[in-house]
Amino acid sequence: MGRLEGKVALICGSTSGMGRAAAIMFAKEGASIVVVGRGSEASRERGNAVVAEIEAQGGKAIYAACDVTKEEQVVKLIQTTVETYGKLDILYNVAGEGKSRPLEQDTAEMWQHTFETNLLSCFLTIKHAIPYLLQTHGAVINTASVAGILPVLANQYSYGACNAGVCQLTRTLAKDYASRGVRFNAIAPGVINTSIWALAPKELMNKMVEATPIKRIGKPEEVAAAALFLASDEASFVTGQILAVDGAQSLG
Repeated sequence: MGRLEGKVALICGSTSGMGRAAAIMFAKEGASIVVVGRGSEASRERGNAVVAEIEAQGGKAIYAACDVTKEEQVVKLIQTTVETYGKLDILYNVAGEGKSRPLEQDTAEMWQHTFETNLLSCFLTIKHAIPYLLQTHGAVINTASVAGILPVLANQYSYGACNAGVCQLTRTLAKDYASRGVRFNAIAPGVINTSIWALAPKELMNKMVEATPIKRIGKPEEVAAAALFLASDEASFVTGQILAVDGAQSLG
């Protein structure tokens, strides 16, 4: 019997990278999955490929298109999840992005985009999922970043600030909902081998490896394994925590 047997997991940002790894891993552990992408043709193709891989392994999954920065689309996403599977046990917010820019080149529009993608999206999905999570005594996992704990790279102003906000949102929700049976935790990844970093200049990647005490970058499956623990009943006494999966980078 899998560690998530009979549970329903909504994973936002799961067509690639860390979210994809989590969707496949959660499904292997018995969860029914909602794979979420923004809805572009490329996202849809990737999402359907994840669904096909899960189904080929005997699991259950659907693909749902949603821009998680748009409240009306989030409402529809939650409705689709509950209509399909009858409930919601796990919400895993993986979607996020950010860029490093000198302060003089930053703009209010760039900050707004980073805020909406990394922090507002967590608020919206949690707000509309919480009625169902209360029914199942569910679990929420937010994705922050090591940049939300300390400034590991120069010029990460909006990205660092918004991810620090994700950490604090997670802690506040954990305290407020602990007595009501819903757990909130966050994962703060370091440098993980995803498509974003695959495009980074080799010089920057070497710099990041050197700044990581374990002397390598992480794998999406290593983040997914941490999320699996936090989503499972094994973590029933764990809430309000920010788990750094970063090879000790956050130790400075």
